[in-house]
Amino acid sequence: MPPPPSSVEKPLVFLAEPLVPEFAAALAGRFRFALAADADGADMTEGRVLLMGVKPVTDEHLAGFPALELVVGISVGVDHIDLAASRRLGLSVTNADTVFAVDSADYAVGLVVAAVRRVVAAEAYIRGGRWLADGDYPLASK
Repeated sequence: MPPPPSSVEKPLVFLAEPLVPEFAAALAGRFRFALAADADGADMTEGRVLLMGVKPVTDEHLAGFPALELVVGISVGVDHIDLAASRRLGLSVTNADTVFAVDSADYAVGLVVAAVRRVVAAEAYIRGGRWLADGDYPLASK
């Protein structure tokens, strides 16, 4: 396995928003990161990748990064990315596709269970000490 690139050789990735610290630490050996909003002239001529959330990516955004080669959306779709401008500038565009679909479904089912079972209300009841005065929290509607 080749050694990790030096800081000069690491590709510069522009971010729409900061990465989760653990994720940034895991990738720090291979990439350098800068917030797109804070990029200066030197960075803008060097950055090759733009990692975006769901905010619109317009022709004006893309034109500000002359060395850009790839735009990555972290969502399922790419409707928020100006695809015509990307094509005109010769940029590749990709997205997360369905990578979060299973996690999103799990989360949705968990929210439904939490709502039906009134988990948040029960937690507030207990943290507020109401169980001392009012007794046990009713966990069922039977």
